[in-house]
Amino acid sequence: MNVETGTEGTTNEPIMNEAPVVTAVTRISAPAQDVWRVLVAFDQYAQWHPVLSLDAKPEQVVVGAEVPGHISGDDAAGQDVTMRIVDVQAPRRLVWEGGSLDAILGRHSFVLTPQPDGTTELTDSEEFFGAAAAELIPILGQLSKQYSRHGAALNARVERLSG
Repeated sequence: MNVETGTEGTTNEPIMNEAPVVTAVTRISAPAQDVWRVLVAFDQYAQWHPVLSLDAKPEQVVVGAEVPGHISGDDAAGQDVTMRIVDVQAPRRLVWEGGSLDAILGRHSFVLTPQPDGTTELTDSEEFFGAAAAELIPILGQLSKQYSRHGAALNARVERLSG
């Protein structure tokens, strides 16, 4: 992300050239298809995800579907959320959006890349847009650590189910 400050005659508020982004990469000891099955089993997130529970079934993994859920733990006091699926390329890519441009809209993507050794590289990223997105800049490092924990939890779940 690039952040610049205003020039003479303008305010010194940050001008964002790119959306703030948080990314975590996790190597998972299973084929992409096994990781995908866990990733899209929305009704089972509460069994493994540290902060997110979802109220949808895997058959609802289609573009345009709304996925209601609840965030708790970490610094969240408990918040209901609804994500809308905007891209599905099974078993390689899942993207959903949640929030509002009036505040913060997050576009969360999960990209599964099969590796030659039979493992899968998970790239878990979220871009933030909206009026308050710049407020996330100071905590992007903290968010990255949280996303790494989510990847580790997914890895543990896939390994338990695979083997």
